[in-house]
Amino acid sequence: MDSQRLGRLFDVVDHLAEHGPTSVSQLSKRLGLPLSSTHDLLRAMVEAKALHLSGRLYGLGPRTIRTAINVLDSVAVRRVAARHLDLLAETTGYDVYLAVAAGTRVVYVSRHPGSQHVNLDIPLGRSLFLHSTAVGKLFAAYRPEIADAMLRKPRPALTPQTRTSPAELERDLAAIRKRGVSVSRGESLRGVLGLATPVRDQSGVVVAAVHVSALRTALPARELGALTTAMHETAAAVEAELVDPTAAADAHAG
Repeated sequence: MDSQRLGRLFDVVDHLAEHGPTSVSQLSKRLGLPLSSTHDLLRAMVEAKALHLSGRLYGLGPRTIRTAINVLDSVAVRRVAARHLDLLAETTGYDVYLAVAAGTRVVYVSRHPGSQHVNLDIPLGRSLFLHSTAVGKLFAAYRPEIADAMLRKPRPALTPQTRTSPAELERDLAAIRKRGVSVSRGESLRGVLGLATPVRDQSGVVVAAVHVSALRTALPARELGALTTAMHETAAAVEAELVDPTAAADAHAG
């Protein structure tokens, strides 16, 4: 395979990661290739399970998503966060996730089951809605490029509680920045409460989110404060280890 063709494979993956499922004609314009050549390239990628075809739209396939997760596994934040998130799930009983941004997409990259299983089948690596999920809005609150993507993309009303208007969402983002926590009260799935707190790198950029999912009936309002505090403490522990892995490892060993 020549370097130009290899580069086009990455162009396709990058475009789909940022913009979501796309038609062959749109990808043809993006790549600057004839329609027939683009179709041949996409067909080969589908056969290799790098892409999947649904109707007339091409999206990222299982092989690409698995590869992305394996790459993310080698990134410090996922590796560092694992034991801290396991501890949070153990002490709170709730399901805990780690989410990261990939371009303007937000995905879960690890899941840490608690004792009170919500039984949500959320595959790792799947793009999350930005406007209705706690992690989506958290990243949008702190990353302008993700906020722009949220307002550009379709915002379906997934439940009666889903906020879809730009004005409502801008108010939500301002409240998240003020409180340091994002809350989704049945906005993505009926009866499910989602909370997310930010994890920052050394420069202060939000690179990940600690997310907790719980059934609203299983998480009384009076416990929200304590849970949010525990999530902030977990995020702070991850941040500290990202900054100084040696000191964090020594403290753990002691």
